[in-house]
Amino acid sequence: MKRYIIIVIIGAVLAYALFGPGDNTSEIEAVFNKAIEAGEKKDFEGVMEHFSLTYRDEYGATYPVVKKIVKNSFEKFDALNCKYADLKVSINETEKGEKEAVANFNTYISGISFGIPVSLLGGEDSLQNLTVTLKKSSFGEWKIIKVEGLEAAEGEF
Repeated sequence: MKRYIIIVIIGAVLAYALFGPGDNTSEIEAVFNKAIEAGEKKDFEGVMEHFSLTYRDEYGATYPVVKKIVKNSFEKFDALNCKYADLKVSINETEKGEKEAVANFNTYISGISFGIPVSLLGGEDSLQNLTVTLKKSSFGEWKIIKVEGLEAAEGEF
């Protein structure tokens, strides 16, 4: 479960960074990169600012669960590393007129503990595919509301 939470957190940070202010892919990618940077710096608030308070995924995890997973990951690992590839973004408008973005990408996330890398999501040569859904807030910021594709993250660390 903890592995899932770390993966969700990092996936969310990555996805939010992709979907920063504005609606074009380059702005989204810039935000995604900022989120990764926050995670690698173990900046708790920097990571959590990318998640919506209404976050709920297919596994039933909510914002407080994600918050706890991120906190536990930062405590367990000396460092976190993340890379992604093959980013595809679709931005649409919901029936309520709200902006919603769906980002699909492949990622590898690892934690470093006592100099030893531990794979948290995907592998160095076999990236994990994630789909992250974001909604534009009333303040114009993209917030992660759901992460899908975390089936491989089932173990505890």
